[in-house]
Amino acid sequence: MRREQVAMIWIGGLVLAVALYVVGPDRFIDACWDLINTIDDGFRALVAQLGAQTYGVVRALALAIYVVFAVLCVLASRRGHHGFWPLIVVTAVFFMLTGHPFGIYPAPLSRWMASLAVMVIAAVVMTQRVTAAQPNRGGPPPPYPPGRIL
Repeated sequence: MRREQVAMIWIGGLVLAVALYVVGPDRFIDACWDLINTIDDGFRALVAQLGAQTYGVVRALALAIYVVFAVLCVLASRRGHHGFWPLIVVTAVFFMLTGHPFGIYPAPLSRWMASLAVMVIAAVVMTQRVTAAQPNRGGPPPPYPPGRIL
């Protein structure tokens, strides 16, 4: 471990000690839960203030980013990276989150938001694969030990 990492661990411990002292060790977990609930309430209030437009915006973003993900999967597989199975798995997850079996009511906003988060993460991962160097498949193995000059 490097010195910077160890220093960050010590600083984190000191910050935790100060937080425990200010809140009180017996109330620290309750304070953490209160903070999480406050953040959740604020997020829900924001979504409620945005109104009915939120539903359409989130759905449109999720579908658009799914298309971006699918195109990136095709490009990744053409470059020699894994792109076919991630497309199948993420598509199945997307349809499980946003699908509604009876067709009477649309999927709730929370499911669309979860699918949007999944799509953003999947698209970012696939972007990294597309921009990475092509894998060396079928060629000779790299020299051992690494760094040996042939």
